[in-house]
Amino acid sequence: METQDKIALLNVYLNEFIFRDKILWSNTFKIFYVSVIVILLPNISNVLDVNFPFFPVLLLRIISFIISIVFLYISLGYAKRVEASTKTYNSMIEKLAPEYRRESIEDLKFGKIFIFRISYVLVFTMFLSLISLNVLLIVFDR
Repeated sequence: METQDKIALLNVYLNEFIFRDKILWSNTFKIFYVSVIVILLPNISNVLDVNFPFFPVLLLRIISFIISIVFLYISLGYAKRVEASTKTYNSMIEKLAPEYRRESIEDLKFGKIFIFRISYVLVFTMFLSLISLNVLLIVFDR
């Protein structure tokens, strides 16, 4: 492959990375907000004086717990796709001549600390906050 072909291919991979990153965070936050709303729905209904006679509070808590697990599965799947896209992009950069390569974070002082994918940290933090909120409300609603 010629250098200009590799650079054009890098542009395609970069656009794929940008698309996957947008999808990751867009869908992650949508599912997170839905789960928070389901968790807080009984409390919001009390404040707004809306009665949900068909749904016991415990059932909503169980539904929100299931949504939280689905949230974790879907979000980790999106994060894995972003990671695969990143690896492909980085492997393509390695095929370029040294003068065309960008600096890697691994080459910087203390750069290895920041290699860990922050998307996994945020997804797990969001998941733990959903589960914690759900458990707290189950314990204190009784």
